[in-house]
Amino acid sequence: MSPFYLEETKKLDVVSHLEELRRRILFCLLALVAAAIISFAQGDLIMALVKRPILGLVDELIFISPTEAFVACIKVAFLAAFVICFPVILYHGWAFLFPALPRDMRSRVVLWLIFALILFFGGIMFSYFLAIPAALDFLIGFSKGIALARISLGKYISFFGALVLIGGIVFEIPIVIGLLTDAGLLEVRTLKRKRHYAILAIMIFAAVITPTQDILNMLLFAMPMIVLYEIGILIAVLIERHKKKK
Repeated sequence: MSPFYLEETKKLDVVSHLEELRRRILFCLLALVAAAIISFAQGDLIMALVKRPILGLVDELIFISPTEAFVACIKVAFLAAFVICFPVILYHGWAFLFPALPRDMRSRVVLWLIFALILFFGGIMFSYFLAIPAALDFLIGFSKGIALARISLGKYISFFGALVLIGGIVFEIPIVIGLLTDAGLLEVRTLKRKRHYAILAIMIFAAVITPTQDILNMLLFAMPMIVLYEIGILIAVLIERHKKKK
């Protein structure tokens, strides 16, 4: 087989992969837009859920520009759409990477997908029921006696959306560790040896993403991440034991 033919074959293979990636991204975007339209139509119900953590802390949210309320509803619709469509996005990401996975990993794809979904929605629930109320309680409580709380709808939606997405993404730590170990790119001894660096990085990250400056709220974000890191180590141990048995 000539070198020219091999080169052309590689080019065709790259083009086909790019075409597949484009098709999957387009499908995910269409699903996202469709879910956003449906969410926008159910705006009152979704907005009531979004505003629930701040109820009782402020009398009423305000808007300070003619377009702020409309833009805020659009943001909420796309936030809800992303949460709804996350299983679809995750599936297409896995489906695109599936041919490149080692053969022994392919049989475990469904388990990884289920685990990733559970952790993602678990992270959202953590943010919604614990992190966001705690942060709001501190921030608004701190301002009492200093200024009257008049929070704009747009600012609150940005605050709420950021913490919800951070919660969902951060809870994927065990998945990342498990996948890297399963692929042979990470070892348990490395995870254990570098544990103190990981904890330091987690504390710094928690300090950056925490909307307040107090140590309690920072620990509220940091402690689950440390626990998730330890869960990731446990998963890595189980994977290595399984590989040694095989």
